[in-house]
Amino acid sequence: MIRTILITGSIAMVVGLSGTLLTLFGPNTIGAQYAKFTIMLLLFLVILVGSYWFVMVPPGRERQQRERQERETER
Repeated sequence: MIRTILITGSIAMVVGLSGTLLTLFGPNTIGAQYAKFTIMLLLFLVILVGSYWFVMVPPGRERQQRERQERETER
């Protein structure tokens, strides 16, 4: 749970900082367009990784139960 909060918080801080920089330097400068592109790529990667994580990584309780069952079957 704490790992998810750390990852989400850091991504939100990067996006917020980028938005602040875009506000300060204006939306029509060349650097702003690169910043917009970078933000969109970052959000796209977050969507890809998040959907993979949601599908492939089981929640904590299920993972613990699965590990217990695997240990019991090994014995």
